[in-house]
Amino acid sequence: MSDDKSRKEMLEELGEPDPFLVFVGQMMEFGKKYQKQILASVGAVVALAIVITGVVYYKNQSEDRAATMLGKTIAKYNSIKKDESSFIAYEEVKKSFKNITEKYGSTGAGKVALLQYADICFLTKNYDEAITAYNQALDTLGKTEFKSMIISGLAYSYQGKEDDEQAVKYFEMITKDEAAVMKDEALFNLGLLYSKLGKTEQEKEAFTKLVSEYPDSMLFDRASEKIPG
Repeated sequence: MSDDKSRKEMLEELGEPDPFLVFVGQMMEFGKKYQKQILASVGAVVALAIVITGVVYYKNQSEDRAATMLGKTIAKYNSIKKDESSFIAYEEVKKSFKNITEKYGSTGAGKVALLQYADICFLTKNYDEAITAYNQALDTLGKTEFKSMIISGLAYSYQGKEDDEQAVKYFEMITKDEAAVMKDEALFNLGLLYSKLGKTEQEKEAFTKLVSEYPDSMLFDRASEKIPG
């Protein structure tokens, strides 16, 4: 496997599930209180908005309309995915997610849609658009459980457009955040970026830290092979 593979390619080769469904699954994890409802029906995506906004009921009709649109968009994606590639499915629903964010950006469902829109922009390699959307999400959700997910999206987007210095900045933020997840993946990418930038000492430090602190990581063997002698 070459070192410049995209995040999506890495996940596929490591046997990870579709990133779109991973995203939804992560939101469900944060909403354990509503797990049964979420798993029971796509329409229960309303619960995701509740988790994000921290309320137990809808304040107005906008919340209801936004949640309904989000549920329909996710259902549309799942329907397309049955017969087409993930890329085609992403392209088909991308505009729908953007419409939700523009019309209902202040609602819980609108914030969920903004994150998903940013993720789709990244997956379809529209990196500048993804960075703009992730930054908008950071402004509204930067103090929630989604912060590390947003920072990760920014890191990968900058890496995708080969802005290595900015990518390093955001991957480093992930490794320094105690609440962040997937730090092993951030360390691995830092190692690759440091190597590309000719920063040998930092490269060694990143791979060594991954190996010493995350022995169960799927990236353990690859990181071990890359530790400079």
